[in-house]
Amino acid sequence: MNEEIAKTEVVNLIEVSISDDKKQGFIKLIKQAEGSTTFTKEQLMAALQTEQIEYGIIDSAIEKLAQRPIFNIRIKVAEATDPIDGNDAVVKLLVKKDADYKPEYNEDETVDYKNLDYFQMVKKGQVLCEITKETMGIDGTDLYGQVIPAHKGRKPQIPAGKNTSLIEDDSKLVADCDGIIKFVNTINIDEMMHIRGNIDFSTGNIHFPGDVTIDGDVSSGFSVKAGGNLIIKGVVEDAKIEAVGNVVIAKGIYGGSSGDVIVGKDLRCNYIENAILHVDGDITVDYIIDGKITCNGNIYLSGAKELIVGGEIQLMGELVAKVIGNEREYPTIIRILGERIVDQAEMDRLRIKEEETRQQLQEINDKEAQINDLLLAQEKKDMLNRNRNSDAMEQIVTLKKQVDRQALLIKREIAEIEKAITYVEKKGTTSYYGSVSAKRKLYRGTRIYFGELLFQFEFDSLEHCRIYWDNDDIVNGMM
Repeated sequence: MNEEIAKTEVVNLIEVSISDDKKQGFIKLIKQAEGSTTFTKEQLMAALQTEQIEYGIIDSAIEKLAQRPIFNIRIKVAEATDPIDGNDAVVKLLVKKDADYKPEYNEDETVDYKNLDYFQMVKKGQVLCEITKETMGIDGTDLYGQVIPAHKGRKPQIPAGKNTSLIEDDSKLVADCDGIIKFVNTINIDEMMHIRGNIDFSTGNIHFPGDVTIDGDVSSGFSVKAGGNLIIKGVVEDAKIEAVGNVVIAKGIYGGSSGDVIVGKDLRCNYIENAILHVDGDITVDYIIDGKITCNGNIYLSGAKELIVGGEIQLMGELVAKVIGNEREYPTIIRILGERIVDQAEMDRLRIKEEETRQQLQEINDKEAQINDLLLAQEKKDMLNRNRNSDAMEQIVTLKKQVDRQALLIKREIAEIEKAITYVEKKGTTSYYGSVSAKRKLYRGTRIYFGELLFQFEFDSLEHCRIYWDNDDIVNGMM
């Protein structure tokens, strides 16, 4: 009986605790006030079993604690196995996104117009990206023997697009054809038209929905339209050029009497002479003479001359050149286009209201057409019955008058909304975010406008200047 009491007292001197995450188990031995207490490995194991700890027990810690008891300190005697999460899939890109791909520049930061490596070209079978697949992970086990599930790695976001295929158990994405990469969110490869000579009577005019490369010139009187990017390795002379994407012309553009150029994105060329251009992106060119240009982006003069003389240029962004104008004060006009800023929230509200009101008017018009049909039918009926002013006819006429009044009121409401829209538009302000910079000299004879306001300077010429808009006025700043 005394032996059983002693065993019970020993058990009571063993405190078992578990961490909040159920991943670690501890034993704390309580020291008696009198005498010494010994513990066996079996007693310590029994205490753990009492708390249902059956996994991750550290035998060496139990044995040391039985051999040399440590009192009043929690000793770790069990530890769960943590799960090992799976690795996320990895997509290693071997090509660049459109926004990251830039043309090559020389060491002196000028553009090499003969280096036409402006677009990413690929060959059939070329590897576009390499894919390392996700892994499953390894589950863990807590102190009670319960499974701690591991997280599976995330699946790859493979940028497969037009004319691409997965090979080698989906570990590689390759090109299905030769072409040019267009990569925003997915990798698409466009096959291009390649003209290995001039555009002349041997080819006729070119109109192609994708990218076009021309190894020679575009001769006078011909036209080229491309639904994508356009590369011309020669000169454009008195010809019509139109491209939805970027345009690179190795030599230059001479407009002549009927040539004009329309570019949906950026334009790069050596020179522009006597040409009409509309470019939605940026222009990079060595010199411009007598050009009539509208540019919704920036104009950068880069090369040996970096000169602008004559013509009229309109642009939204910044214009940077070494020299603008010449000593003979040849008229050169530059207009910085403004951006109209209106109360867009109010405009949106009025537009929605206008649309809703016009819909009401349409419904009234439909109803009026139905009433007119009823009116004609009733007139025929009354004529057959020789009844001139029947009750039915009076009801239809009364209804028609009501609908006509509703239509008139709605038309007046639409007119008021249109007046409100015009008023909000007139209240708007214009901001000019563009500028004109002359790194060397800005000659007199150059007229720079911000809207209708003309920049005026007193000296014969300005040097190292930047003309820009600030606080509703034109500012002459130094570069």
